[in-house]
Amino acid sequence: MTKSFEQTSLPNQSETSIGSTVPLIDPKDNSTTRQKNHLILLIVSFALVLSPISLSIYNPAIVDIREYFQTTELIVDALTAVYTLFFGSAPLFWGSYSDTFGQRRKSYLIAITLSTFSSVVCLISPNIWLLMFARTLQACGAAAMNCLGAGVISDVYELTGKGQAYGIYFLVYNFGEIGGPIIGGYLTEYFGWRYIFLFLSIFGVILFIIIFFFLPETFNYHSTNIPQFSQEKTKIQFNPLSSFKLLSYPNISLIIIYISSIWLMTFTNYIIIPKVFSSQYHISTSNVGLMFLAPGIGFMIGSMIGGKYSDYIVSKFIANTDEEIYPEVRLRSVWFCCILVPITFLAYGWSLEMNIKIYWSLILIFIGSFGTLFTVNILSIYLVDSYQNNCASVIALSECVPALTGGLFQLILSPLQNSLGIGWMFTLLTAINLLCSLLLVIVYLRGKSWRIKYDTFN
Repeated sequence: MTKSFEQTSLPNQSETSIGSTVPLIDPKDNSTTRQKNHLILLIVSFALVLSPISLSIYNPAIVDIREYFQTTELIVDALTAVYTLFFGSAPLFWGSYSDTFGQRRKSYLIAITLSTFSSVVCLISPNIWLLMFARTLQACGAAAMNCLGAGVISDVYELTGKGQAYGIYFLVYNFGEIGGPIIGGYLTEYFGWRYIFLFLSIFGVILFIIIFFFLPETFNYHSTNIPQFSQEKTKIQFNPLSSFKLLSYPNISLIIIYISSIWLMTFTNYIIIPKVFSSQYHISTSNVGLMFLAPGIGFMIGSMIGGKYSDYIVSKFIANTDEEIYPEVRLRSVWFCCILVPITFLAYGWSLEMNIKIYWSLILIFIGSFGTLFTVNILSIYLVDSYQNNCASVIALSECVPALTGGLFQLILSPLQNSLGIGWMFTLLTAINLLCSLLLVIVYLRGKSWRIKYDTFN
């Protein structure tokens, strides 16, 4: 009989420091557990929208903000890069905090409050520097949503249903990816760029109310193997940088390097679309927002199919072999897209360089974005399965390293583009990604032995 590598027992109750005692899911209540799980998935998925929409709603307004503050292209690029850097760094704090203290719900409420407050500051910012500072705080709050939601899903879902749950989770994420630029484009063109932050302020208030009243605490104190959560309470030591220790495990670090290489092309595209499409194809601000539909829909479909397909691969393995199930089985589902993504983005870069018809560029963005989320979704599940006791922290790390890499690259994007041209710049990026695909092969072949050697799999 095969063995599952997922902890599935659920807690009974927990005392939260914000609000009253919130009842947890009762694992003995078999008639309603599945419905409760689906409701929790719906709530954390809706909360996740705050993360991409806070990032993407700003993109169509880049040109207008530069003109409003009469600043340089480099400063505006720096505004985007700083947001990306903190957007990637902040989950280290949130993931470590929620794993260490077992407080998913409290972390949600604090992060949403921070994001909402900073949105109000952005709304009234009189200069570019205060806007940059407020966007930094906004990034720190909004960035919490992904790792916290990943922790919640790991708390309540079993192995064979986790891929589908993550698929739905990232599907909703992409409503933010799609809706953010569209909302941002129309608000900027017809009302002014400040209204995008009014929208985010209202959205944050609504989200806080939903989390406060309807999300239970899901962290399971009694089934975890983390020492500080033994029934005899010990002194808890909180270190937000502790997540970096996970990079010492090669099965984790190599996966994150690959994820960084694939996201690098998307982070580049966030700046390329509003700049190049508006100047090269003479598209208005509102229509620039519509251009983000192509990658957004690609992300959405890729997320759903990737999660579902990885569950199919795992179920097929369980049905066809008596061998004990292990996390690397999921990696069998990523090979096709590992080739598809660099080829597509290479063609996309040269389509812009050669100024071909715009619909070809949009088709290529769609395909490349499909492959990106198809792959990243599966790799995220692999990381959670490989390090279940610190699932929020490992997801936070998988966000931090790509965002740090992407943010630093965004700082040099304009001079690099001017030096190489768009075609050769994407040639460089796709070559890096293609080489990093070899790391996935190494993890597939050696990951199981590494987990045994380094005891990362409990």
